[in-house]
Amino acid sequence: MAARLILRGCRLLAASASFQPLPATTLSECVRSCQVAPSSLPKASLHTSSLCSLADSLPEPIGDTHKDFMSLLRSAASVDDILGIATIRHMDGNKSSMVICEIANREVQDKQEILKDQRFQDLLKAANTQIQGIWSNLLVMLLKSLHRLGMDRQDWYLQSVETEVLWRLRRLSIGNLVQLSSFLFPQDRSMAKGSLQQELMQQVEFRWTEIKEPRTVVALLFRLGHMSKTLMEGLEDKVLEFADQFTPEQTSKIITAIAAQGRRSLPVLRVLSFHLWQHQPELSPSVILSLLSSFAKLTFCHPQLLERMTKDITPKLPQLTSHEIYWLTQSLSLLKFSNVPLCEAVTQACLERSESFSTSQLCYIILNFANLNFHPSEEFFSLVHQRVIPEMDSLPFTLQLDLVLSLCILSHVTTPFLQRVLQPHFYSKILEETSPKSGSHCWKLLQINCTAQLECPDYPGPLLPRDVLQSLASKAKFPDSSILQKSVQDVLKAIYPAPEPCRFNTPNVYGWQLDCEVVLDSEYNALPVKDFEAPHCPQSERTQPLPNGARRLVVVCRDFSYFCVHSKDLLGRYMMNRRHLQAAGFLVVEVPYYKWQELNSEWLKQSYLKDQIKKAVAEDMAR
Repeated sequence: MAARLILRGCRLLAASASFQPLPATTLSECVRSCQVAPSSLPKASLHTSSLCSLADSLPEPIGDTHKDFMSLLRSAASVDDILGIATIRHMDGNKSSMVICEIANREVQDKQEILKDQRFQDLLKAANTQIQGIWSNLLVMLLKSLHRLGMDRQDWYLQSVETEVLWRLRRLSIGNLVQLSSFLFPQDRSMAKGSLQQELMQQVEFRWTEIKEPRTVVALLFRLGHMSKTLMEGLEDKVLEFADQFTPEQTSKIITAIAAQGRRSLPVLRVLSFHLWQHQPELSPSVILSLLSSFAKLTFCHPQLLERMTKDITPKLPQLTSHEIYWLTQSLSLLKFSNVPLCEAVTQACLERSESFSTSQLCYIILNFANLNFHPSEEFFSLVHQRVIPEMDSLPFTLQLDLVLSLCILSHVTTPFLQRVLQPHFYSKILEETSPKSGSHCWKLLQINCTAQLECPDYPGPLLPRDVLQSLASKAKFPDSSILQKSVQDVLKAIYPAPEPCRFNTPNVYGWQLDCEVVLDSEYNALPVKDFEAPHCPQSERTQPLPNGARRLVVVCRDFSYFCVHSKDLLGRYMMNRRHLQAAGFLVVEVPYYKWQELNSEWLKQSYLKDQIKKAVAEDMAR
């Protein structure tokens, strides 16, 4: 419209400039001239004014001309054809940018050859000459294309485009900013140092409220969220706003980005998990594996969603690779979520595709089964023994220890495994170890020795010597007392107020820390526990045996972390703890957290413990 008005003005000005006044002596000719004057004006004069040239030089709006040109570029068969089209046409800044973007979208074998081509250099020159007239969207695409073509960051043309983008940054839409971040910030999550990157980061921090699309939130979370705590908090607010609009794939990317930063944002995780649980179509295996891995990193568990994901992935287990199956069992083990049908399907997959599983993968699957206290079939154990025993020497030291302990938990350890870790050359490594994990290695080895001593009557030996047991027990590292353990110990002190009737947090040669140990006579009275022999203690000063009818009783607290998620089933290690203590001659009184929470007074707690102790003694007398 403006160009048409300028052209009309040009014609009027040209007509007035061409009309010259006539003398009075020729008035009659003037009249005749006036009658034909408009038609006698030369047509060329209407198109030679400076204003007409100014109108022609205005930037051409997006229209059918550029659409046709873009269609012509896309129809070209090769990059050489695209460059050929550019040479036979008049190329302004926008068209030159279009050609460069189209070349970047093609599969180019030798990018350096394209960059050195004179026709490509002419395109760069044309774009740079008219860079201020290039549309903003196209300018962003041009910068991205130059990066994709591998242009040197010190190249003058690339720096010119980056400078122009930097000047326009505040006028770009939030979508353009997201597009810029997709290639300006590396995927290895390292901090970019350029001025354009820093200014882009500031703009996104200031303008995150302009986000109107869920995919924009996902892109910014993945690319920039780890670089700014302020931005991350704003993006989490946007996640809550668009929570019901995300696809499962987008939700998976969001949770993965949050897990990569270790941000355990419970409102975000709960809302996204709820909407995923309500999602009607089945979740794909890739989404399920990604979500389980992220949940395991964040120790976040949504039981209903986990139940649904395991139900969706169980029929598709044959489609997974051996690494994905290992990854799946590892995530479920870290989440302490036991699903029997899925574990059985994993066992079947290992048996059917045993060649595709490496020895270490089979070992880790056994470790995960043991943690969840899932007992696979005898065929699976036969496969493990057949594959692992010949390759034990090639396995890492810590994996050998964990594998034998896991077989002990599942009650399927054999003599070759026990002899492997109870040899002097093996336990000497643990005694000499000074790493932070040496304490946990000590109690693991003690528990393996306890299994060989108490649960394997046919085991020929060797066992750990007494001095080694004492050294391992003194070196073993156990966690500090929990709130539940301290509460139970305080109540026991009130029940048995006599001087030193109980022994608390006692390490022993079996590899377990006893929360409370009590010696009771036949009348349920507590005897001084330190006055009697204690073969389970590393160093026992007394040799007096227990009186007739007396019993050694231990109170064991079962915290929330000792159970499978959303279940009252103990994890494998604590099931073995129960077996070991009973086999060692202790009366075991277990105090689960869900029972203790229901007791809201000291009187109820004392009554509960007294009843449990009497019940344990009565059951022992009945046996």
